[in-house]
Formats: sequence, structure tokens, C-alpha cells
Amino acid sequence: MLPSKFHHFLRPFCYGIVLLSLLSFSSCYHSSSDGPSKFDATIKTAEDIRQLNQLEKQLTVTPEKAALNPDYQIINNIAVPYVPEYRMGPGDVLEIVYNLKYGKTPEDYRLEVQDKISINLPFYPQYSTSVLIRSDGKITVPLAGDVLAESKTPMELASELDQKFRKYFKDPAVTVAVEEFNVKVAELRKAITTASRGQSKIAPITPDGRISFPLIGSMQAQGFTVAQLEKMLNEKYAKQVRDLNVTLILLEIHYPKLYVLGEVERPGAYDITSVPDILKALAISGGYKKSSELQEVAVFRNEGLERPIAFKVNIQAALKTGVPLTNIKLKPGDIVFVPKNHIDDMNDMIERIFTKGIYAMLPFSTSLTANYNLNSATLK
Repeated sequence: MLPSKFHHFLRPFCYGIVLLSLLSFSSCYHSSSDGPSKFDATIKTAEDIRQLNQLEKQLTVTPEKAALNPDYQIINNIAVPYVPEYRMGPGDVLEIVYNLKYGKTPEDYRLEVQDKISINLPFYPQYSTSVLIRSDGKITVPLAGDVLAESKTPMELASELDQKFRKYFKDPAVTVAVEEFNVKVAELRKAITTASRGQSKIAPITPDGRISFPLIGSMQAQGFTVAQLEKMLNEKYAKQVRDLNVTLILLEIHYPKLYVLGEVERPGAYDITSVPDILKALAISGGYKKSSELQEVAVFRNEGLERPIAFKVNIQAALKTGVPLTNIKLKPGDIVFVPKNHIDDMNDMIERIFTKGIYAMLPFSTSLTANYNLNSATLK
């Protein structure tokens, strides 16, 4: 127990702190008027509801209006909001489905690299041979030397060889038969064994934004839409394997992150499933707390810029005046920070002084009561 003289010494000191805190509290607590709210209607009667429905009907985006509005597109004569196509990024998982066409075609088969063919001279069998079409598209034939075979039909190659052999034989009667073909298709089949559906391959986009494809190697995937990458793949495969069609299926999407911090119920990082606005950011984080300062919500942005930028949004004023907050679009990597209001900051200071300050330092308990009249309001 402290001597009574210490009590007399501390009491004015503590009362002074209380008075200082209350005065500061009062100076921070004020009401501001941002002007009248701009609402299109105030619902009180059935007639008000009818007028609101009529207003919505007048503002409905028709195909004629959509033709003049870049935020809309016309699909089957219906105006729908324009949604940009999703562009893939690292971590997304694709399934590449290979569709090989085996239907009958009127065109003759054309030889490909790695095809194995037999060249027959019925009257001169010692010059008959079996050869593999090399990577340069050529074959080596006795007496005739190197001959380009790739992309020719067996009949066209036989005719050309027959002409070359006529330098040595009167009637060579050369024939060409295909022994092994579609070797690349066989290689492709060996490579596409990761999916349960058979002729497909499951592949994630690597951190550097690329995917490795059988036969054609690594390709850039980050930043492309599924349709764009699919078109490029089919163009590349057409040079390697005939009658092949590739279809891409986006199995998993690893969305970019949006960060919501400060005075919200659930601060943290959130996946961006669409182009979000600042209201959606507050909604997905559980909404703002009572202690939040909605006049100074800050957004920090660095993605794709030469230098970081920051801007403040007065959500409170926007809601009062009818400013469409949904027009404030956010981008991947944005940080939304909701600060504390000034009253809550004062409460924190009082908490630090009394709970963690004097009371924590001095081992005694006491009660303080005082009456002050501030701005005609009595505080006890």
C-alpha cells in the first residue's frame, strides 16, 4: 500500500490525463455534411415502386444501346456485359487432347520423315532395298543416290526413281511400298499417357509461363487465352503430324491475388476470379469494421507499372452522392488498405496510457470519477 501522500500526488496527474484525453476525443468527434444524397427514388408508396420499375426499364441496355457502349456486346441479339477472356498464368493446369483423324480421304498418302519404305525393281532384285526417310526428307538409293522423298506420294516417288534407273536399265519398273508410317503418331501416343481419357496430356504452366508439348517442345502460354494457344498449337502440329487436331481444356485456374488489409473482418490475400471493384474487395474480406475510416481507403498498385502508385477512395462520400464505386476496378497484386478512424486511434492511445501505461507500472488499484462539461455534454 502506497503512502497517502503518493495518492495526493498521483490523483491530479491522472485527472489531467483524463481531461486531456476527453478534450482530444471531443475535437476528433465531429459530423461532416457532404451535401444531400443523390438518390433516383425514395420508396414510400406503390406509385414510387412503379416509377422505379419504369426507370429501370428506360435504363435497360438494349442491343441498339449496346452497339454504342464498349462495356457491352451483342450475342444472339441479346445485350450482355463484356467480360474479357481469361488469360492464363503460372500454376494454371491444362489438358491437351489429341484428336487423330483416321477417316477415309480421297487424297493419296504422302510420305513423312521416319516412314520406312521398300523400293522394288522386279527385274533387277539385287537393287531392291528398304530405306528410312531421314530428318532431311531424303533417302539414299543404290545407283540413284540421294532422292527427296518427304511429302511425295509413293507413286510419285516410284515414277521419279524409275526415271533415274532408266540411265542404267531399259525397263526398271520401279515400285514403292510403305512398310511403316505415322511414326510421329506413335511417338505422340507414348507421350500422352498422363490423363485417364487416353489421347491427352495434363500439363501445368510453369513459373516462367511455359508448357512443354510432345514433338514441338516448349511454348509460351502465360498471357494467352485458351483459344489463342490452341490455334498456335494446331499450326505447329500441322507441320509435324497430318490429320491431327489439338483441343485445350483449362482444368485448374490459379487466380492472381488481391490483398485486403486493415480494418476489415478477414484481412488477407484473395483469389481474383473476375475483374473486381473496390466494393467486391470489401465484401470478400467480410466487410469493414466499425473502427474503419471509410473516407480514406487506400489502394496501392505496382503490377505492370514503371513505379508504384497509390490513390485514396472516399467510400463514405461516394455512397452518399451516388458515385458508382463499381467503376473503380482493381488489378492483380493491388493492395486495398482500410485505415482506422481517428476516434479508434484515440481509444488505442487511452488503452496504452491506462491499461499498459500507469496501471501497468504502479501496483495499486484506484477509481477515478470526474464530471466535465464539454460542448454542453456531460461526461462522467
